[in-house]
Amino acid sequence: MVCKTLACSVAILLRGVVTRFAFLFLALALVCSLNTQAQRRTKPGAQAPKQPCANPQTQGEITQCAIEEFKKADTEMNKVYQQLLLKTDRQEKLKAAQRAWIAFRDADCEYDASESEGGSMEPTLRYGCYATATKTRTNQLRASLKLLQ
Repeated sequence: MVCKTLACSVAILLRGVVTRFAFLFLALALVCSLNTQAQRRTKPGAQAPKQPCANPQTQGEITQCAIEEFKKADTEMNKVYQQLLLKTDRQEKLKAAQRAWIAFRDADCEYDASESEGGSMEPTLRYGCYATATKTRTNQLRASLKLLQ
């Protein structure tokens, strides 16, 4: 998209800034959530186990946490997907839909992350997007599974 006005250029610039801050906020919320969960599991007087995502200090650590969050979401989605495959009589259609959804998710998240293309935030944005989209898809699959039970 080519902007011919200052207002258009500013709008595009602001969109990128807002998106970056939103993903950073999500990463921070994830870190705080993991820290709170770890504190709840720890017995009084016992030392909490060291969790790398409890307090990431570098962009690399934040990215690693985003990757781990995506892996957890992907594992859960695959579990629900397998349950749905066993229950539905439309397995081939479900498989085709899932393949198409994965291709869409990947392309959409690549687009979103491209705002920081070449930067250290790019993988964090990509994996954060993957995790968010995958959790949404898991909820869709759960809803379909619930209708079949």
